[in-house]
Amino acid sequence: MPATAAGQDPDAASASARGTASELVLILHDRIPINSLKLDGDRRLFEQLSAWDRMSRT
Repeated sequence: MPATAAGQDPDAASASARGTASELVLILHDRIPINSLKLDGDRRLFEQLSAWDRMSRT
């Protein structure tokens, strides 16, 4: 487990995505590219989520 700052939740998100509700749904269904959203933090988390979602649909 990575070290955290005092008082910081070790399970807290280290990335966020902002967009319209429609954009967020379209991203989850691979209809538009992830670059359509405003991403902050570790972009790899979104790439991993997308890859996991694709694998779970097969």
